[in-house]
Amino acid sequence: MLAVTRRAGPALDASPLACRTLAESLERWPAVRILDTRDEAAFALGHPEGAGRLSPAEFTTRRMELPARETAVLVVDDEPARAHAAGLELSARGFTRVAWLDAPITREPGGRISTAPAARLWSPSPFVESVVACLPERAVAGVAPPRRALDLACGSARAAVFLALEGWDAEGWDVDPSALERARAFACRQAVEVRFRQLDLEAGPLPDPEPPFDLIVVVRYLHRPLFPWIERALAPGGVLVYETFRDGQQRFGPPRREQHLLRPGELLTALPSLVVERYEETADGVPPLFARLVARKPG
Repeated sequence: MLAVTRRAGPALDASPLACRTLAESLERWPAVRILDTRDEAAFALGHPEGAGRLSPAEFTTRRMELPARETAVLVVDDEPARAHAAGLELSARGFTRVAWLDAPITREPGGRISTAPAARLWSPSPFVESVVACLPERAVAGVAPPRRALDLACGSARAAVFLALEGWDAEGWDVDPSALERARAFACRQAVEVRFRQLDLEAGPLPDPEPPFDLIVVVRYLHRPLFPWIERALAPGGVLVYETFRDGQQRFGPPRREQHLLRPGELLTALPSLVVERYEETADGVPPLFARLVARKPG
């Protein structure tokens, strides 16, 4: 059996933090994501290299386009007071590493260096991205066939949209019609096609997909009766990527019910027909607490 790997998390910094220059913020957090909160017209005239754009008015309707809450974020604007206010709002929303530029971005060296489209700040999760990047294309007679992928309990569909951007034939299934409406709008903004299906995943047995999926991704969702279906729904050689909350998370916030929290090491034996290729659990004291699995169906 594979050993359980516990991943240490980043130290949490006080937030929001005022930074006088872009250089100062990059020195403190080299991997910081730059969030420009100006409108589209101002952003198009020039912005920092690698910046994304989202106004505070869009933080709710386009929440899926913000980074993960534990990601270091630097908020910039023409008006430092607006950057500060946006940083405060992000902190109120649970972001733990927020800084704001205490200077107009238009006066900052490098503040208007780029006219490229807004960078992608969001992610299905760093774990999912790292695993998908390493999956080989399955070729038949030298031609790679369409690869079918499912984002199960997709919510706003970060994983499905990411997979579509990566060239997968992606689907997203969820019970919530309002979440699927947001997911469709999200896919449209990203200029990708994703097939969405409203389906109660917990109402009873699901039909086996035909053809089966080459990849199934499950993020922040747990319904144990679905485990046998997931095994059947994967094509031979198909991969399951699973990342969700584990026991201990209830000390920091939701979910708190036992039915939504994995027991230590549970995923290692939950899908016995699959071969576990990677398993890890995040550090006990740094929320969110996750268990993560990569497993492959033989064949």
